[in-house]
Amino acid sequence: MEIHRCYDLFLTDRKISGCSESTLRFYDYVIGKLISYLSSTNSDSVVENLQTHILPFFSALQQQNLAPSTYHSLFRGIRAFTRFLHQEGYVQDEIRLPKVKQPHSTISPLTPAQMRKVLHSFNSNTYLGLRNYTIVRLFLDTSMRLGELSRLQLTDVNLEDGFVLVHGKGGRDRYVPIGREMVKCLWRYMKKRAVIDVNLSPHHLFLTEQGRPLTSRAIQLVFKRLGRKINLDGVRLSPHTLRHSFALAYIENGGDPF
Repeated sequence: MEIHRCYDLFLTDRKISGCSESTLRFYDYVIGKLISYLSSTNSDSVVENLQTHILPFFSALQQQNLAPSTYHSLFRGIRAFTRFLHQEGYVQDEIRLPKVKQPHSTISPLTPAQMRKVLHSFNSNTYLGLRNYTIVRLFLDTSMRLGELSRLQLTDVNLEDGFVLVHGKGGRDRYVPIGREMVKCLWRYMKKRAVIDVNLSPHHLFLTEQGRPLTSRAIQLVFKRLGRKINLDGVRLSPHTLRHSFALAYIENGGDPF
C-alpha cells in the first residue's frame, strides 16, 4: 500500500483516538517530511519497503543541523506512525528505527525577585498590558500548559467558586483552583475584554485587540518580546519556565508564589 494512503488511515485513527488539532498538525508535519524525502530521492513509497529508507531518512535529518529537541520530536512522530503500520498489519515486521536519545535540557525557574520583575513590567491600564499580565499570573498560579491556556473559553472560568476548567491532552479535563488575587486579576481582565469587538470570537478567553483568539504561537511571541525587554540574566522566559517556577514557588512558599 502507498504511504499516502496509510498516512490518511493513520490520521483518521488519531482523530478517533481524540488527538488534539495541534497533535494532528504535528503528525502532518513529521510524516510530511518523510513523504517529501521519499519523493525527493525517487524512493519507493510502498510501505512494505519503508524499512530500507528509514536509516537514510534519519541520516538526512541529522545533516540539517536540527536542534536535539526537534530531532527527537520527529523521531517520536515517525515511531508512532511505524507502530501503527505494524499493529494494523500494513507491514509484516515492526519497522526498526535508529536509537535516538531524549535530550535533557535544564530549565532554570524564576527566582521570587525575577517573578516580581516580570509582573511589574506590564502596563495594566491598557488592554494588551492587562491581558499579558493575566496570562503570566495564570501560568504562575495554575502551572497549566501553553496549549491548555490558549484553548480556555469564558465558560471555563468560574470566578465565584475560584476554579478554571482546563482541557488537557487527549480530552482529559480537570478543575484547577485559583487564588483570590488570581480571581481579581481575571475579573479585571474580563471587564476590559468586554469593551473590545469580540464578534470574531465571542467565546475564547484571551483575544487579540482585533477580537481574534490568541494562539499558542502568539503567546510564545509575547514571552519572547518580554524576555528581550526585561533581561532576566540568562533565564529564558517562556510558559514552560513559568511551569517550573510554579513548582519552585509551591515548595518554597506553600503554594503561593506571591
